Amino acid sequence: MTHLSIAKPPATLWQALAECHDFPVLEESRERIRQQMHNRSVSFEDLASSVERDPALCLHLLRLSVERHPGCNEQISGAASCLSLLGMQELVKLMKQLPVVSADTEDPAAQLYRNALLTAQLAGNLAALWAASKGNTSVSYARWSTMLSSAPLWLALLHYPQAQNWLHLLGRGYELGESTRAVFGNQLPAIQKLNKQLSLPVMAAALFNKENWPSAEQWRVLRHHDPRDLDNQRPLLHHCQQPAMISLMANSLAWHWHIAPDGRHSKRWQTLVSHWLGKPEHMLQPELRQLQVQTSKQQHSGIATGLQLLLSPQPTVHTYPWIETENAAPKQPMSGEQAQPDHQRRATPAVNAEPQERHSDDKYMKKLLRQLQQEPDSFGDWHYLMRGMLKGVCAGIGLSSACIALLNKDRTVLKVFYVEGMSEQAPMRRFAVDMRKPSLFSKLLEKQASLLLNRDNRQRFLQHLPPATCELIPAQTMMMSIDAGAAPIGVMMGFAAEHQPELSQAEYISFKNLCQVSSQSLAILKTNTEKKRRAAGNNSQ
Repeated sequence: MTHLSIAKPPATLWQALAECHDFPVLEESRERIRQQMHNRSVSFEDLASSVERDPALCLHLLRLSVERHPGCNEQISGAASCLSLLGMQELVKLMKQLPVVSADTEDPAAQLYRNALLTAQLAGNLAALWAASKGNTSVSYARWSTMLSSAPLWLALLHYPQAQNWLHLLGRGYELGESTRAVFGNQLPAIQKLNKQLSLPVMAAALFNKENWPSAEQWRVLRHHDPRDLDNQRPLLHHCQQPAMISLMANSLAWHWHIAPDGRHSKRWQTLVSHWLGKPEHMLQPELRQLQVQTSKQQHSGIATGLQLLLSPQPTVHTYPWIETENAAPKQPMSGEQAQPDHQRRATPAVNAEPQERHSDDKYMKKLLRQLQQEPDSFGDWHYLMRGMLKGVCAGIGLSSACIALLNKDRTVLKVFYVEGMSEQAPMRRFAVDMRKPSLFSKLLEKQASLLLNRDNRQRFLQHLPPATCELIPAQTMMMSIDAGAAPIGVMMGFAAEHQPELSQAEYISFKNLCQVSSQSLAILKTNTEKKRRAAGNNSQ
């Protein structure tokens, strides 16, 4: 198995995709529409329902409509709107000119493109179902916008082979956002410009605006609660009413169904949808399954909807091969079946060595904090209490690793003594700082203080430390001094994995709260231990 790093796409990729006009439509769309046109009484609405089963055809119609009637985009709410502007004969001409991709194609890239179109149709059907219950946008417009929101991905799959790696990472257990950042980088402005050039609906373009996304803390709340059941959740409820949320939810669930319908991401998004809609999951599940079956019948296939995988006796994942970057580093000579062209070789990217996603456990954290506050003596001694602190950072907050560095008796050296989530060869196990020289850690240990260290500020805060010591500290680190009722005795540090998203303020606050409660517990445990020793001494006399 070959390991390689992920190369970001060229800066001009999204600009170049705006000029692509020859992307194919589904072969069955041509035959279906040809048969309908034989009926002299066929209406725009009848044709529109057939057109909207092919997202690529929808995009062609939209672009042609805007080209012929500039400024009409805001008035278009579906395929029927485009047909009323263009007329049926324009649809006939378009269908004769456009290339098609057949269901029995043996070209892997074409198969992937088909799956992307059919998954977009599934997302559109989900959006239509939810728009009817939300009532903040029309059913037709929700389906139309949600399908077209995937247009940048279709074009990238056709003209940028490494775009397939986005699906490879989904099959490896990545979330949509993580996979997008890993393969395409932070290119939202370029994609937004492409969306404008494609004349995508406002609701589709809004999906790529960060302001329309809930924050990490709001996602966490929505994962565990219906926001209507909580106080002070007005901002989250406002986000839940945004039309862009319909597209976001529909695309997320549709793609995870396609990759692993019985996987943890699919189950998580079904829970998120349940809380977002305010509908109990046991009532939502039959609706979702019925729509999944109906869409599979429309497509005459259960591949894109994930229904085929769902019928497997064992949980199954739809995997896609890794497409190597053309300018990747030279590899060792291979023989036999391994001697394949670069674009066909399966590989695992180096970023998969660490999971990108962090999973907090609120129940575990609440239980730990309760034990620290109410029963500090239950830890026995401060060694077990400190290990409990580290488990709180990793299991409770969800960081990949953590450690506690303590001062020696002379307070001249700060050295790591306790670790969690680290291998025996982890660099931070060698961490030691000379406290006789001013540095970040001497400041932290003057009084209780904390710091969120990231790539942007680490050079400023670590400037007085030796370079060898700075290299040991991961790019994303949270640290806070801990004490036992007097001066600080050490520093607790929590680390995010290299390729994970940036540490959030919510995680930072949770980390500081754990350190503060743990310091109080250390002080109580120290006092109680001294009392027991004095009592034992008096009894012995």
